[in-house]
Amino acid sequence: MSHTIILCQFGSKLSTRQWSDYETPGEAMDGICQMYEFRLKQLNPERRKITYDISDLFTFVDSLPDLSALVFDSRVNAYVPHNKDWVKNRVYEHLKTQAAGK
Repeated sequence: MSHTIILCQFGSKLSTRQWSDYETPGEAMDGICQMYEFRLKQLNPERRKITYDISDLFTFVDSLPDLSALVFDSRVNAYVPHNKDWVKNRVYEHLKTQAAGK
């Protein structure tokens, strides 16, 4: 269990900044997927079913002005910051594990 905080800025204005916290990095990766799915629903309100692949999700992550994760490390009793590349790697591994049914 490593408490994780996701910091995200959705647009150029500072007012688009948000943060979310999760009990684990895996839950945080699910949260990032949900952010993208919410955005897809906003862009396609008339569609009942929307599908996407990992490259679409990564394009979304790359398009964000800012996205980072703070993961609590009990060894140093502090939050360790991680960038977009780390987030994309963790999302990929998380989804791969889910697809394998683990």
